[in-house]
Order: sequence, then C-alpha cells, then structure tokens
Amino acid sequence: MKTTIAVVMLALVLAFSVSTSEAEGLLSQKDIAAAKELVERKRNFVVIANLDLTDEEGKKFWPLYDEYRIKIREVRIRRLELIEAYAERYNADNVDDAFAESAIKEFLDIQADTVKVRKRYWKKFRRIIPATKAARFYQLENKMDAEIDYVMAGGTPLMETK
Repeated sequence: MKTTIAVVMLALVLAFSVSTSEAEGLLSQKDIAAAKELVERKRNFVVIANLDLTDEEGKKFWPLYDEYRIKIREVRIRRLELIEAYAERYNADNVDDAFAESAIKEFLDIQADTVKVRKRYWKKFRRIIPATKAARFYQLENKMDAEIDYVMAGGTPLMETK
C-alpha cells in the first residue's frame, strides 16, 4: 500500500504541477495528460483494493463511480484553472485586491460545488451499497483529494499583502 501511495504521489506531483511547470516549460501537455491518466488509474486501484465490493455491487457501483468522477473532475478542473490564473498573475507581480476578491469568491464557490456533488452522489451510492461501504468510499476519496490538495498547496506561493 505504501508503494501505491508513493506512486500516486509522484503522479500527483506531475499532474498538478501544471501551474508552475507549464510557465517554465518543464512539462508538455502530453506529459500532463499522461500523469492525469495515471492518477485516475491509481485512484481506481485504491478504490478496488479498499472497498471490497461484491460482484452485484460492483456492477452498479462502477458506472455510477465513473459518472461521479466526471462531475468531481469538472469542479476540480475549475480549481486548477484558478490556480493557473493566480500563478500567471503572481509571476507577473499583478495580484491586486480585485483579483484576490474574485479568486477567493471562486474558490469558495468551487468548494460549495464539490459539496453539492458529493451530497447528490451520496444518495445514489447509498441506493446500491451499504452505508458503511459508501462511507468508506467517501473516506478514500477524501484521503486521495487531501493528498492532491497538499501537493497543490505546497506548489502555490502565498499571496503578497499590500
């Protein structure tokens, strides 16, 4: 399991270093796409290894999971775009109060939208798997998202105050 986590973390570093590395030309779009694909595969592996679904549950879970991941990915992409916009302004020394205000509003909207998706899909997952498995799934999602968020936060410089 530690090896899996290490591989996932390496992939995450590659996948989510877009905001700084792209500006420096370190990663190509092809490299970034490959890293993101690897992250998604590893995410699936973590869920498979830790959820212990029956065959019947799996038949219903995986299509719903794919649908859920699309919805969550749409929200997470907005977060990555926000970080990229911040990186561009930060590198150009052009972060002002107006941008800070709009960026935080967007950040909070992204968090709220993430919660909305999770609440909507909680009900759907509960229809097909027991609450304990659904809760475990959400714990796994939360842990993997926390790892991604940690990497992203580590690569995002703090805003300068004026």
